[in-house]
Amino acid sequence: MVTPFKGQTQVKAFGTYTLPKDFVVSLILQNTSGQPVVASYSATNAIIAPSLGRDLAGGVRTATVPLIVPQTLFEDRFNRLDLRVGKRIHLTERVRVQANVNFYNLLNGSAVLALNTTYGPQWLVPSAIQDGRMVQFSANLTF
Repeated sequence: MVTPFKGQTQVKAFGTYTLPKDFVVSLILQNTSGQPVVASYSATNAIIAPSLGRDLAGGVRTATVPLIVPQTLFEDRFNRLDLRVGKRIHLTERVRVQANVNFYNLLNGSAVLALNTTYGPQWLVPSAIQDGRMVQFSANLTF
């Protein structure tokens, strides 16, 4: 099965710009395809045997049946924008500090990263979603 174009595309960009008074701003943008949506049904031997005319081979008790053609449905795309604002401070001629504040997932996206694909009451219930917005403070010391 060939994965369609929308299931393969990724856009990632990074940029840094120095502002006046030794301020630095950086952006990271990510846009990737969403998780494929699948539905798998575990059919028991009791369900399959009448139509097959025999039991499943090798003593197997269940067979997994795909209910959706693979690589045809996808969750929403994963979008993330991270921002860093930093200030360079020259302590001496050889020693510098850069104080930073980082904003992760600035747009507060909530894309599904993993979901239950077994058909039933829990089908398509997310088991992992994108982390929420977060702020981090940091510093770099260069000498």
